[in-house]
Order: sequence, then structure tokens, then C-alpha cells
Amino acid sequence: MKAEEYIQRLTDISSQKLALLDEILLFTKSQNEVIKEKRFDEMNQLLEERQKRMDAVDKLDEQFVVYSERLKEALSLKSLEELSPYNLSGTAELKKVVENISQCLIKIKEMDDENIALVEAELNTVRGQIKAANEYKRISGAYYPDQNSGRSVFFDKKK
Repeated sequence: MKAEEYIQRLTDISSQKLALLDEILLFTKSQNEVIKEKRFDEMNQLLEERQKRMDAVDKLDEQFVVYSERLKEALSLKSLEELSPYNLSGTAELKKVVENISQCLIKIKEMDDENIALVEAELNTVRGQIKAANEYKRISGAYYPDQNSGRSVFFDKKK
């Protein structure tokens, strides 16, 4: 393969990755809405769909590494950043797609951080409610013991 073909293949892989990352961003935004509206039953489906996209991104990353290593080997490069002096066609497009991927990843990270904070706040609220319910059970159990417990306080010793 020629260097231009490697660059084209890297660009194609990066474009596919960007499309998947856009889908992941949409799922992340949907998760944010679900969390804010406290519809946690929908959360599992969103997480499963998002994970499928993330697995596909991992496969694309593996392909990217293979082709980038082949390109570096063909041109005797240490990194892809050394491509600019070669003036190969498609290099600018590849760089643009990689920058878009970086921007999309930043947006996903910000949204994930917000989602984590929202879930932690909701979790703390639920913990407080559970603690209050347990405290209420303990207190009400002390004032209103179970009348049908069947326990005898006295034993008949006259037999």
C-alpha cells in the first residue's frame, strides 16, 4: 500500500469513529435528561446502547493503530505529527477529523461529569430517605412492639 492509501484508510476509520462518538454524545445527553427527570428505568437501555457504540469505537481504534504503524513504518516516522513535510494528499483532512474527534470527546467527558454529579446527588438523597425510614422503623418498633410475637415472658414451672 502507498502512503496516500494508508492516510485515506486512517481518515475513513477516523470518520467512522467520529460518527460513533456523535451517537455516544447523543446517548449521554439522553442520559442527562433521564437523570434530571428521574426516569431511571430507561437508564439501563441507554447504557447498553452506549456501550455497543463504545465497543465499536474500540475496534476502530485497534484498526487505526495498525494502519498508523504501517504508515509510520513505510515513511520511517516516529509519530504521525511528522507527516506535514511530506505534503501527502488527505493529511489535512485526517488532521481535521482527528481534531473533531478530540472536541467530541471533550464534550462527552463534560456531559459524563455532569451526569455523575447528578447521579451522586440522587444517590445521596435516596440514602437519606432509607436512613430516615430505618430510623422510623426502629423508633416505631420501640413504642409499638409486635403484639403477636408469641413470646412468653413467664414459664410454667409447676408440672
